[in-house]
Amino acid sequence: MNMNLKKMVKEGLWIFLLYSFITLCLFLATDRIQRLDQAGDSFRNTNSSVSVHFGN
Repeated sequence: MNMNLKKMVKEGLWIFLLYSFITLCLFLATDRIQRLDQAGDSFRNTNSSVSVHFGN
């Protein structure tokens, strides 16, 4: 019975750590999205490529 309890605690700990990691990633992603939303129209694409238009 004691070994079964230790196994259950270990599995529960791993599940808790996985859940915590996923939750942390979601909080970081929402924080980044919020900062980009606050930037509004001042947010620009930093693509520095050059295009040439041939034609009319």
